[in-house]
Amino acid sequence: MTEIIVRKNRKVLPGAGPFYFEGNKIGILMIHGGGGGTCADLKPLAEELHTKFGYTIYVPLLPGYGTTPQDLKNVTINEWKKTLDREISRINQKCEKIIVGGHSMGGVLTLIFASSYSFDGIFTISAPFGIKRIAAKFAPFFKIFVKFYPLKWNVLEKETNGKWVGYKKIPLNLVTKINKLLKEMKQTLPKIDCPAILFQGGLDLDIKSKSLNEIFNRIGSKNKRKVWLENSGHSILDNPDHTRIFSELVKFISEICN
Repeated sequence: MTEIIVRKNRKVLPGAGPFYFEGNKIGILMIHGGGGGTCADLKPLAEELHTKFGYTIYVPLLPGYGTTPQDLKNVTINEWKKTLDREISRINQKCEKIIVGGHSMGGVLTLIFASSYSFDGIFTISAPFGIKRIAAKFAPFFKIFVKFYPLKWNVLEKETNGKWVGYKKIPLNLVTKINKLLKEMKQTLPKIDCPAILFQGGLDLDIKSKSLNEIFNRIGSKNKRKVWLENSGHSILDNPDHTRIFSELVKFISEICN
């Protein structure tokens, strides 16, 4: 297994990513979430997919993540999109089949890009149709007075046995950016026609419980399936349903790439 860690001329948190696993002609681009975490959230899934099936996997670190909360405050949606455009171009040059997927906000970005690119398949894990937390509704008002919101990072570290890598606080203006992405995603869902598999945890308190069904019903894909994860919340790292996510994803990839 080859792992190449690529970093800009910017101090990046140890273990935050990005990660690249060079393998066969089936390429998977995995996009991390937007809640303050990093590529570390997806690394275990990426490593297992690469180790057991030899897939080429890119896990890019989105601008604003893995450095400082101030960077995340200043980053723009356009910067995220430019980064993903570049990574899609890179993986297209190396691989014959392209699968794109993401967790949470990464799932939203996956759906947006799937409406304008010809991917062989897509997957989303915990992708929101709407944000459930009360703080998200009032963020436009809070951000006038409070610029950052503290995360329960010590709980996240404990729940993931110290594997979680991310910020201790996130900028409140992040909610505005995510809401803009959600609006764009809803408009693009009918335009998506590639095969899709969608996952959501039955215990997810961060997104609206109807998210999976709303996305599934609105997406234009004819080949689509949804998977409810009975034991899972919102987090992907050290997920209790990891084995099921892995097996369902491998089955999906095998069906569309063979």
